[in-house]
Amino acid sequence: MGTQPSKIALLVSSLISLSAFSAIAAEATTPTTNIDETITVTGSRFDRSAEQQLTVINSIEREEIARLNPKSVADVLEILPGVSISRSGGAGQATSVSIRGSNSNHVLVLIDGVKVGSATLGTVSFNSLSPENIERIEVLKGPRASVWGSDAIGGVIQIFTRQLKGGEWFAGAEYGTNDYIRGSFGTGMEHGNGSTTLTVNHEQSDGYDVYNGAPVENDDDGYKRNAISLKGAQQINQNWQAQWNGQYDKGNTQYDDVYASGSADESDYANYLWNLAALYSNDKFSSKLALSQSRDYNENFRGDDINVPVSEFETKRDQVNWSNQYLAANELTFTGGIDWSNEAVKGDYAQDERDIFGAYLLVQKQWSKLLAEAAVRYDDVENIDSEVSYNASLAYQFNDQWRLAASTGTAFKAPTFNDLYWPGSGNPDLISETSESYDLTLHYTADNIRAYISVFENSIDNLIAWAPTGEKDDFGWDIWKPANINEARIQGVELSANFSVFSLDHQVAYTYLDAEDKQTGGELVGRSENEFNYQLSYIWQQFDLLANYHYQGKRYVGGTDYLDATHKVDLSVGYQLNDAWSLRLKANNLFDEEIISNQNYFSPGREFFFSVSYQAF
Repeated sequence: MGTQPSKIALLVSSLISLSAFSAIAAEATTPTTNIDETITVTGSRFDRSAEQQLTVINSIEREEIARLNPKSVADVLEILPGVSISRSGGAGQATSVSIRGSNSNHVLVLIDGVKVGSATLGTVSFNSLSPENIERIEVLKGPRASVWGSDAIGGVIQIFTRQLKGGEWFAGAEYGTNDYIRGSFGTGMEHGNGSTTLTVNHEQSDGYDVYNGAPVENDDDGYKRNAISLKGAQQINQNWQAQWNGQYDKGNTQYDDVYASGSADESDYANYLWNLAALYSNDKFSSKLALSQSRDYNENFRGDDINVPVSEFETKRDQVNWSNQYLAANELTFTGGIDWSNEAVKGDYAQDERDIFGAYLLVQKQWSKLLAEAAVRYDDVENIDSEVSYNASLAYQFNDQWRLAASTGTAFKAPTFNDLYWPGSGNPDLISETSESYDLTLHYTADNIRAYISVFENSIDNLIAWAPTGEKDDFGWDIWKPANINEARIQGVELSANFSVFSLDHQVAYTYLDAEDKQTGGELVGRSENEFNYQLSYIWQQFDLLANYHYQGKRYVGGTDYLDATHKVDLSVGYQLNDAWSLRLKANNLFDEEIISNQNYFSPGREFFFSVSYQAF
């Protein structure tokens, strides 16, 4: 389906509207508040300022995460433009994250640079991650396979764990609806020219009955979540530094089985990662060698008989990453490296491990007001295929406020072990899903306003879906297996604006999507045409106030059915007793709206939480 004239008009009018809006906001804002320069690493693997990035990257820092007081990582991501969340209940339930309309398994997730997630399902368990252990989140929009490899079709999410200086520490406690309890502690330990941060967190909730369709199990679905993380660095001399980090997440989730009576309704997980790295740097050259391992482990069983597992899944991923950056003369930068990983899964698979090798090169050049970037990467996935991915970007800085950036790129997603080798239904002849995208972004930055509008298109081919093979089983039924049969085209507009007016800080995020199934010409399942988020914050003496409104447009779920549009208002009020002690009251879904983002799975109703925290510097 080509772009209709009305949609072209919408994109043009959006660009014009941003120009007008930015000019008005610039006049209305007060000069006392400045938006700090944002340093990101996800775009190129090395620290770069926002002006050096040629892809859209949104970041959320610890201070804002604390004021949001989220109960899941999804609560943090949902406020960003272009990020859509689908939940099968509350904080402890299964959650999927989509970036710019892509599938949930088209998002690469990293924790402190280490790839995490299941190689059997191809997704990441966001419900197992604790927001309390997070320092910063970066979300990169659009394909970045040319730097990171497989999975980065829709974007990249990188989560950075907490980091404190020597002598700093914090502690907190919280109680809320459904007997929610949280306790957390973190401390920074200094050792010579280095420091290490240790954080621990425990959460639990009795939950509620998440499934409100036909009677299945009329019980509350609670969860427990424990997390511990360790992160540190040691400066050996002027040029050499050692870095290390590790994380362990362990917990339990109760859920409702909606497909078959007597199947699993409870799950234990125990995930971990560790990373050891050596970093060399001088004025011109930086090099980092990292060795890491991650595990994704999940065991499902009946809650009334926890000694008899129904299913067990485990992924272990060993990784070696060597990244380098050279600052040549005349504003020319070279970044490149080699990645190797081994994915091994537990189960009765015809093939239970594979090696993945990748090599990439990124070149960035600045000519006065013009910035150009090109990246290319080669990946070889054992027993599947090899892929070459690229990105090419240009940006022109009109003046101190306005910048226009354009980019194009390709990406791929390797088939999972379930797709390829699931006993009785896998298809070892599958190839990788591939995509090609285009992006045009207009940025505006002033003393206390930062805004952009982005127009994008992503075409995805060889999508894997279940299809009949033409064969029959012993009972005469059609045999279905995964096949590379689907295609999709996703077009959209993404708008973000952060600004201050009369001492009030505002954040506006809006996404328009036109997501088409190219096989049928119809809509893609699970996407909203419109999604909007507005956040208002205010600080007065010891008080701070944060109000967040989220609108999710109706979602297509197949046939002629849609999920209703939803409205959700959250409110967070904090009071600083002194330099160390603070109190916070948080209300989620303040107006008790009925919210469904996955058929018949209800998000929580109105919830209240009260927390006390102490922070020493």
